[in-house]
Formats: sequence, C-alpha cells, structure tokens
Amino acid sequence: MKEAIILAGGEGWRLKPATWVPKPLVRINDQTLIDRQISWLRNYNFENIIIASNREDLTKLPAKYSIEKDTLGTGGATRDAFKQVKGSVAYVMNVDDIVFYDPNILYDYAAKGAGILLAKPTLPYGRVSLQNGIVVTRFQQRSTLDAYVSAGHYVFKKSAVERYFPEKGDLEFTTMQRLADQKMLRGYTYHGMWITINTMKDLIQARTFFK
Repeated sequence: MKEAIILAGGEGWRLKPATWVPKPLVRINDQTLIDRQISWLRNYNFENIIIASNREDLTKLPAKYSIEKDTLGTGGATRDAFKQVKGSVAYVMNVDDIVFYDPNILYDYAAKGAGILLAKPTLPYGRVSLQNGIVVTRFQQRSTLDAYVSAGHYVFKKSAVERYFPEKGDLEFTTMQRLADQKMLRGYTYHGMWITINTMKDLIQARTFFK
C-alpha cells in the first residue's frame, strides 16, 4: 500500500484580501486545491493519505488527519504525521505545489532514506544581460533559472524521519542538509510544468491553465 502526507497547514496570507479561506480550500475552478491533490495521488494508487493541518474539515474525500495543536513547522508536522504511516516510506508534498508526473517515480527514489523532486524555476521578472555594466545586450522575459530548487515534493523513509526530523521546525532549514550530509538524499530532476500557488496572480494563472 502506497502512503502519502499532504502538508496543508498554510493560511494563505499572501492571497488575502482577495480570498480569506485557508490555502487548501482555495478553488481552482471546480475543485479545491486539497481535493485536486488528493485526487492526483489516488489516481496513482496512493491509498493511505494523511493531511497534516490544524483543522479537519478540509475535504470529504477519503483521507486521514494529523492535527497540529501547536505550530510545528513542516518538519515537525511531517514527523507527527508519520505516526499514522503504516509502512516504512511515504510520499510527502506541499498542498500548493502542483506537478505533472507519476509520483511513483520519486516514491522509488528513497533507497537510502529520502528523495526530493527538483525543478528549474521560471523567473517572474525580465532577465537582463549587460555589457560593461551599462549596455543591455539581451532581455529575456520569463527565462528559466539555470539552477535546481525544491519543487515541494519528497519521499522519506520512516527511519530517517524518526532520526533526523525535529519536533518543531521547518524541514527545509532543519533537516534537508542533515540528510544531504549523510548521503541519504537523492534528487530527481523534473522538467515538466510546475505550478506553485503563493499569490493571487499564481492562483489566477492556475485557474486559467486548468480551464
């Protein structure tokens, strides 16, 4: 049985005042964000889906909840949610990072303890090349940055979570480098579309894309 954890504790403050619902409940046309992500996982045969959040009214789709009574951060929330993972490994993802691939690929990537989905981000600004620090020689709108960043999707073995994850704190700051130092973290380079929803502009673009 494949298992997954959705980190869905965000309040979506950067989407306000355009919308006042928590980020998992923002609508992308006919679905909420959380329902879209659950449906995506279930389409790839993930059965035990655990939602890490501070509330348990986010969806009517089949899922369990790992409720944060205090703010735990992504690392603490993942560690807490892993208590409901029945097997030895689980897929972990941010609710606001939408990707288009088979998550089973990354699921099989955690051989030594952890896997991370990597993508090259598109700059939201025009990229300018200069000659002699003054003359513009090239202007590129929405160019791709030549560096990989985390796309917000991971796979972790339970043993790695129990050993390296904090009770409180964000996994990006407290955990990922520790896993890298132990040579436990494998990166999978993803070259497909990546939609991350942080601002109202991002949400409008996502609605337009899926429409």
